[in-house]
Amino acid sequence: MAVATGGVRRICEAILRHLGCIEWFDAIVCCDDVPRHKPAPDIFLEAARRLDVPPAECLVYEDTKPGIEAAQAAGMAVIDVRGMGSSSK
Repeated sequence: MAVATGGVRRICEAILRHLGCIEWFDAIVCCDDVPRHKPAPDIFLEAARRLDVPPAECLVYEDTKPGIEAAQAAGMAVIDVRGMGSSSK
């Protein structure tokens, strides 16, 4: 499992450590790891490469329109989590 975030590494890793879940991830790919950012597919393709998993076998949980576009451009299945957990849509 990987994190593919448009955020910077030091902040992403600090958040994951604070939540106590950094060890859940085999790869963490941040904006500083790829030349193009979302909606380009680079960040998701790099995460798949680091996991050694074909993009077509990846499932992305995403909360932004550029992220959804990036996952789709990478050829990955995507679940739009915007609005999940809220009573209003």
